[in-house]
Amino acid sequence: MHKNCERCGQSFDPEPGFYFGAMFVSYGINTALFIGVWVLLSIFVKDYSLTVLLSLLGITVILFLPLTYRISRAIWIAIFVRFQKSVP
Repeated sequence: MHKNCERCGQSFDPEPGFYFGAMFVSYGINTALFIGVWVLLSIFVKDYSLTVLLSLLGITVILFLPLTYRISRAIWIAIFVRFQKSVP
C-alpha cells in the first residue's frame, strides 16, 4: 500500500497498530469464501472427503490472500476515515 493518498495526502497508516481490527474484517471475508467453496463443492461433488475439502479451502485461502488482505485494510480505514469527493 502507498503511505499516503496521492490526491489528498491522507495517511494510510494513521497510528501504530491501526490495522489490527482489519483481522476481523479479513476473518469475515474468509468465512464467506469458506462457505462459498463448501457450497460449490457440495453442489458439484456429491461424495467428497474431509481431506479434499480442507485442501480446497487451503488453496482458496492462499490464492485469495493478496485480495482479502487489501480489501480488509481498505474496509477498515473506510470505517474510520471519511473520504470526500472533491468537486472540480
